[in-house]
Amino acid sequence: MTTVITRLYANESTARGVEDRLRWEGFPRSAIQVISAAPDQARDALAAKIIRARVAESTAPAYADKLGEGMALLVVRATYKPLGAVRIAKEVLERSNAIDAGIQPDEIYVKDGPDHAPSVLKDHPHFLTLPVLEDDIPRGPISAQFGFRLLSKRPRRLKVMRSGRRMSRMFWPMPLVTKNRKARSAMSGTRRMSRAFWPGPLITSKPRRRSVIRGGGHPFSRLMGWRTISR
Repeated sequence: MTTVITRLYANESTARGVEDRLRWEGFPRSAIQVISAAPDQARDALAAKIIRARVAESTAPAYADKLGEGMALLVVRATYKPLGAVRIAKEVLERSNAIDAGIQPDEIYVKDGPDHAPSVLKDHPHFLTLPVLEDDIPRGPISAQFGFRLLSKRPRRLKVMRSGRRMSRMFWPMPLVTKNRKARSAMSGTRRMSRAFWPGPLITSKPRRRSVIRGGGHPFSRLMGWRTISR
């Protein structure tokens, strides 16, 4: 969904100032449009231009009349960029010197259709093409200047080597992946590393003692009447 917000200003210069503020807030250039009347421009043609900016058809004739008096119309198409675009646009427009002409609605919601673009980079659709430096040098893909294609129709090979051998076989005779069962010990013969330098087991099944003192005595803090945990 796109929220279309419209505001009237005394002249085009004032509307351009608000446009600059919205651009500074992160609105893309394509989301803001300033419409003013050209000399001797017909009212119907001006209303059609306003409708093409996605303004409500019911308000287009009234806006066209105001533009004929020398005013300028600012149209903001708030989407998802920047984040919170509708809120930011309303805050900026609230602080501007907009003229209340009593034209309603000045905010509508329109559905967005499929967006078809010649490139995934909408701001730079010719990112991978050469600029026109001279009249005799046509614009085209960079790859064409080197004589190779970016896409190939040849079937994909399973091996990188032309002979079909894997690269690992060239310098490592053992397979890289093994199907052997996982060993329980890092040492051969299922001997654990701890047994080599520590005769006792690392894990015991004996019940846990409540005191670190062998005789089962109370901790030193209890003898002194201290609490080790505070509430």
